[in-house]
Amino acid sequence: MNTLSVLLVTALGIFTLHYVYFLTRVRLGLLALGTHPCSSDDPPVTIVIAARNEEDRIAPCLESLCRLDYPAGRLEVIITDDHSGDHTIAVARSFTGCLHGLRILEPDSAGSTASRGKTAALRRGIDLATGEIILTTDADCVVPSGWVRSMVAHFRSDVALVSGPVREAGGRNFLGRLESLEFLGLITTGAGLIGAGRPIICNGANLAYRRTAYEAVGGFTGTSDDESLMNAIVHRKVGTVAFAADPSAMVITRSENTVGRFLRQRIRWASKRGRYEDPTILVTLVLLYAFFLSVLATACLIPQDALLAVPLAVVLVGKALIEWAALRAGARLLGDRVPLLPFLVAELLHVPYIVIAAAVGQIAALRWRH
Repeated sequence: MNTLSVLLVTALGIFTLHYVYFLTRVRLGLLALGTHPCSSDDPPVTIVIAARNEEDRIAPCLESLCRLDYPAGRLEVIITDDHSGDHTIAVARSFTGCLHGLRILEPDSAGSTASRGKTAALRRGIDLATGEIILTTDADCVVPSGWVRSMVAHFRSDVALVSGPVREAGGRNFLGRLESLEFLGLITTGAGLIGAGRPIICNGANLAYRRTAYEAVGGFTGTSDDESLMNAIVHRKVGTVAFAADPSAMVITRSENTVGRFLRQRIRWASKRGRYEDPTILVTLVLLYAFFLSVLATACLIPQDALLAVPLAVVLVGKALIEWAALRAGARLLGDRVPLLPFLVAELLHVPYIVIAAAVGQIAALRWRH
């Protein structure tokens, strides 16, 4: 090996150790998650849904909300429209008879750029919410009848925020199964980190927090999002974070179904990362990215130094084994499974996908659904 190869292998080894440590922590965190909610109260809850151009998706979402088993007098639903150019508002209004606590907030047509976007839409809804607990999901999601009750039950006295499970319902084709598997990996990682006492990842499609905690950290400010809100709550010691490892809390979202839409969505998610008050989170994410980058760099240099194939093979096999163990643990917890063939194919695509999506996400302008 030449000097460059030696340096690269050394870096690969260091970053691999960090990756193994990270996934081991996720795996142990999954084992630590409790599945027995503590609270039996029915506090007032406000469900806030931000919607933009969702006329083809919002009806199933609202139909599922009509079937919730939570006391109607303790529940309100607020739909905040973000300058939709279709019939989203009209579809939402058709459910006023079913959802007695439904409120629809239309945007100010003369609103500034700062008043646009998902975060701004959520903020408008939360500002008018009357519930003690704020519960959010997306307009293209479907929730089970016991969703609200299950999420609320995880609010022990010290808990300020509860992250819930989300399953991506992939299509019947192979791409859909790959998307669902990748999404399971994200939810599993978020759940494991919460169980390990290191919350970093959550999904706004299934998230609940106390209104007092939201206000204590100043709510959504500037370009903040769900994850930065969670980080602020933990970093400022407003309260702890729990994960609702309960099938009755599982929210279902749709697969993107095309490679282009999938990549655009994941790049959009990547562009939101990094707004954390705790600087150690950014360090953790940078080290994880360095692992994937070093793996890809090693693979690219094999034509110049064939000996690099040996350490690379060891790392890739080890990566697959530890990821398989973590995914299996998460799938069992959420009542899901990990199909072997899609997992193996995903392993081949995982490294270049992470490197490219994360890099593009940091330089691309953040755009919501249009």
